[in-house]
Amino acid sequence: MKNLLYKELNLSINKFYYILPLLLSLLFFIPQWIYSFVFMYFFWISVSQIFVGFTAQRDYSFNSMLPVTKKDIVTSKSIAYFLIELLHLLFGIIFGVIHNLIYGVPNFLMDINPAFFGIMFMMFGLFNIIFLPIYFKTAYKFGKATIYGVVITLLFAAFFELGSLKLPFVRNIVESSNTLVQIGILMIGIVTFIVLSVISVRQSITNYENIQ
Repeated sequence: MKNLLYKELNLSINKFYYILPLLLSLLFFIPQWIYSFVFMYFFWISVSQIFVGFTAQRDYSFNSMLPVTKKDIVTSKSIAYFLIELLHLLFGIIFGVIHNLIYGVPNFLMDINPAFFGIMFMMFGLFNIIFLPIYFKTAYKFGKATIYGVVITLLFAAFFELGSLKLPFVRNIVESSNTLVQIGILMIGIVTFIVLSVISVRQSITNYENIQ
């Protein structure tokens, strides 16, 4: 597994996708913007390009010649994929903090705070549980899985972005002045990300093992 993961990170995935999270996080310097877009670029750009790369490189054909199981293949690819997601979240948090230090004013839509990042963790988990199991039904058709994931996460983010502006009960949650509430949402978001991602990997393994 360790060697297979090393292959995914160093051979199967282009190094550009390790730099892209840093570049996209610079969008936090745009004042009064929709900052959930910073993270959704991962779904719009990176996912399709990474997975089309697997097909173009005949990566699965190569893996089938290695002494590894289908479970190992799915697990290694999923872990590499999750690590890139975490890079997006890590750089997003860093530049989100810098944004607040520079501007120091509330955002028009969702403010950049712990609750915001908790919701972003949830969004990534939601995308994972939609995208990965559908993709691994074939391990080469990623279009439908990507579209479903993008549409659902757009609706999810839109609910909170617009809700922070129009719905008092949403605003009271995501922009609460109580730091404990915000941290609580962040913790819930992290746990949700982990749970949904684990479930997505397990279902993906089942789906991939059913491919003849």
